[in-house]
Amino acid sequence: MPLNYKALAVFDLDGTLLRGMTVCEVLAKHLGRLERMRQLERFRTLEELAIAREEMARWYEGVPKKDLFDALRNANLAPGAKRGIKLLKRRGVAVSIASVTWEFAVAHFAKLFGVHYWLGTALQLPRKIDHVWPEDKARWVEQLRKQLEIPDGMVAAVGDSPSDAELFAVVDHAFYVGYSSMPELLRCTYLPGADINELSKHILQSFGIEP
Repeated sequence: MPLNYKALAVFDLDGTLLRGMTVCEVLAKHLGRLERMRQLERFRTLEELAIAREEMARWYEGVPKKDLFDALRNANLAPGAKRGIKLLKRRGVAVSIASVTWEFAVAHFAKLFGVHYWLGTALQLPRKIDHVWPEDKARWVEQLRKQLEIPDGMVAAVGDSPSDAELFAVVDHAFYVGYSSMPELLRCTYLPGADINELSKHILQSFGIEP
């Protein structure tokens, strides 16, 4: 049965819908491991990042899930995030969150924002990890576009780092809220540090939908 969405908007989480500390930093601070977490965030290769996730998974062992979810309440939402997502939904836009961070955290924020579609790295304790990498976000969005029968030209993505390049490559409208320069992504609309409600108006305009 068609859902009759007019368009699809995909948001990254860390640095996009959240500002300041990342999900992993918020959790690490709660567990007294923030300094080590910031060392791990300097890792760059997929092999290094997989090792970092395995170390983090060990931190969470024996920690009640409620404690981890309580810690996530300390994350800083981007300005206008709730209003912006509500605006998009009111205008018939399907909203999703695609992130490489932990799926349980993505699900937490998806519920907070009233978002029904999300992607993240699944963690089943003890230490079974179903990794999500940047290229997986792109494949997932293409599948979601087909699943929701989104019309051509009506998919937008919002991200904040070079790792979003592959995601941006498969959407029709790309919005960049990071502060670093990305000359290889000149097709993006640059809105560094943007208020999500104001950015959502830009998304609607790109779709030809009245904000």
